[in-house]
This record gives sequence, structure tokens and C-alpha cells, in this order.
Amino acid sequence: MISDSFEILSHNMAAKIKRTSFQKLLNAMKKLIMEVNDNEILRRLETLMATSKEDLNQAVVRSLLENPLEFDPKSVPEPYAQYVRHFVYMVKRNKKRGLDVTFDASNLDSKSLKKTQSVKPQEAAKKIPPKRKRA
Repeated sequence: MISDSFEILSHNMAAKIKRTSFQKLLNAMKKLIMEVNDNEILRRLETLMATSKEDLNQAVVRSLLENPLEFDPKSVPEPYAQYVRHFVYMVKRNKKRGLDVTFDASNLDSKSLKKTQSVKPQEAAKKIPPKRKRA
């Protein structure tokens, strides 16, 4: 009986854990989505976040967001390393396309995420009129 109560209590505590580091990484990744597989990977990370009993290390996530191109994904435990590698890939891809994205990791809350370019690529493409065809 006591073990059942403890199990229920520990389950409820796991459900109430604030996962600010997870959320910070998710928000950063949402800003970088450009491809269909990005959405799928983000969905899987959200599922992992919902089922995980603990949060990512805040210092590690802060380091990742401050300097993603020089971050070593091996410093993150394995279930999460693949998502960190994909985040670094997304940052590199967006830099190649000229979409410079920076992240404020000074405090780990979802409001501190900033994007230096406010216009999304799809919106920018809509605002440029098509070239005229010359006969």
C-alpha cells in the first residue's frame, strides 16, 4: 500500500516538473523550421519531453544556444544528442541561406528567444513581385 502511494506520488511529481531547458530548445528549434522533417523531429522531441522524468542541464542548453556552431553534441546524453545534432544542422542550414538567427540564453525562459530577421522566408518571397517576361 505504501509503495503504491509512493509510486503515484512520484508519477505526479514527474508530471509537474518544469522543463524550462527542454522548452527553450523546443522554442529555438521552432524558429528554425524550414523542412517537413524538421516538424517530425520537433514532434518527437516534444514526445520525449512529455515522457522524460527530468529536464536537460540548463548550463548545457545555455551553451548550445549561445554558440550552436561550436557546441559539442557529445556533451548531451544520448536520447537527446540526436536532437541537438539536428538543431546544429538547422542553424548551419539557415546561415547558408542567409537567415541569421541568434538566441538569448542569459535566462532560460521562452520569452528571451530573439530572431534577428523578423521576416520569414515565405513572407519575403511573397513581397517580391515576379519578374516580367519580355517578348
